[in-house]
Amino acid sequence: MDEPKPGLTRLHRVVLAALSVVPMVLCVADWDIWVLGYVAWIPLLAAVDGTRPRQALFWGWLVGTFTVFWGFFWITELLVKFAGFPLAMGAPITLLFASYHGLLWGFAMMLTVWLTTRTRLPLWVTAPLCWVAVEATLPNIFPIYMAQGWAAEPLMIQTAELGGVTTVSFLMVATNAALYTLGVRFLRTRALDKHAAIAAGVLVVGVPAYGALRISQVESTMQAAEHLKVGVVQGNMSIAEMTRPRLRDRAFEGELRKSRELVRDGAEVILWGETAYPNSRIFHRDSEQEPPQGHPWRLHQGFDVPIIFGTVTREDPRGQNCGSIHKCWNTALLIGSDGKIADRYDKVYRLVFGEYAPLVDPEWYLEQIPTASHLQKGDGPKALQMGEHRLGAFICYEDILPRYVRETANQGVHAFVNLTNDAWFGKTHEPAQHLGLAVFRAVEHRKGMLRSVNTGISTYVDPTGRKVHRTKVTDPDIDGPQDPDGFVADVPMMDPDAKTPYMLTGELFNGLCMLCIVGLGWRYRREDPPEVTGKDSQAA
Repeated sequence: MDEPKPGLTRLHRVVLAALSVVPMVLCVADWDIWVLGYVAWIPLLAAVDGTRPRQALFWGWLVGTFTVFWGFFWITELLVKFAGFPLAMGAPITLLFASYHGLLWGFAMMLTVWLTTRTRLPLWVTAPLCWVAVEATLPNIFPIYMAQGWAAEPLMIQTAELGGVTTVSFLMVATNAALYTLGVRFLRTRALDKHAAIAAGVLVVGVPAYGALRISQVESTMQAAEHLKVGVVQGNMSIAEMTRPRLRDRAFEGELRKSRELVRDGAEVILWGETAYPNSRIFHRDSEQEPPQGHPWRLHQGFDVPIIFGTVTREDPRGQNCGSIHKCWNTALLIGSDGKIADRYDKVYRLVFGEYAPLVDPEWYLEQIPTASHLQKGDGPKALQMGEHRLGAFICYEDILPRYVRETANQGVHAFVNLTNDAWFGKTHEPAQHLGLAVFRAVEHRKGMLRSVNTGISTYVDPTGRKVHRTKVTDPDIDGPQDPDGFVADVPMMDPDAKTPYMLTGELFNGLCMLCIVGLGWRYRREDPPEVTGKDSQAA
């Protein structure tokens, strides 16, 4: 990068940082102004232009911290609503969370400045390499892939099949860097940077062109596949309703009523959400079938197709709380039309402090936070076997974990099902962000993703990443009891043996990005970077 330019003061850099935060937030769910993904990094690149790596770390961290704080402010609302924290306590906790995750931007900018200065390579080469290297390796509580800035437009995310979601991030950052290099060179010298112009043109035109081609090809494969009609039920049952017998019973009856309606509409299998079966005393680890005919908690009442639903299963059905003494699992059960339990999946990735309490006594923790639980960890990825079809099952936020979904996909599945309870978050931005991240799993593996979310957003994402069906978010705790929602999706049963490049190579793309950084840093390890003149020099 160039030496600091006269007139670029600290105030200027603060303004540039703020100008980067706004589009970075607005391009992601559920604002979904995806075109801002073309320019979101440009002000940040300008802010770190001419700085040293340590200074770039600060400016990147500042942008990342406020981007995450704004985008994840729903954490504050969650803490206020369910943990009973005052706003004055919940907001600083969210800021602490954002401060850590802001290091993604900080480390990426620090590496970018260091590598660009050391090698004099184009910014549209160094910036995406550094972003992916950090995005793929920085430990996090909730995955933050900025690729979701393009999740609303399927044309822009088809490259996820090549190397995963970070491939989309790479191309997004590369596009921003090429446009920035092109613009800043012209503004400073009134000259056209031909290499940057070519890179920008290839990226701006090539990414959607590839997307259009692959969508057309995948659609042909989808049309040729066998189809299964899946009825997705959104019970619209809040957390509070699950603890009140009268409301709980009403919600269960509503789910049954909606299921019968969807079966009449042609559904061949029914899908309910996470813990959507609101009685944790019915199923235990040795259960072999659902309650008998006439039992109020029987599932097959007025319909006779298989059903996949979420519930809590217990080792001891008499246990009072799901703590360290009374073992419980967050489970997806598949019950066939004959009423027998055909298969089961137990959640593996539990939500820290929501579903398990690390480092403290679980019994004590549950006394402090009664709405939490301490659940057992499942054995591993699992495909639910339903006749001739295998459905990769995920519970809650497991559908936004690329590596875990890949493990399941490589077991040979026809489609994905996700059972989620986002009722904890109400009408915040979390349900849309959750969906925005989950969309990439359908593209990475070319499998349809069916998501039943207790209070929305329930969705069918087809193998091209399009949201074919999408329900609204509800909040019964505020708006009062809500009628169930749902839809019937015509889902192609994609070839379970077909492999995308990402399924075959996994984290290879991320590894290559990191290897490039190490190799380039070693190649140009001399104290003074090589002199570059003429068209090969970079104004940025």
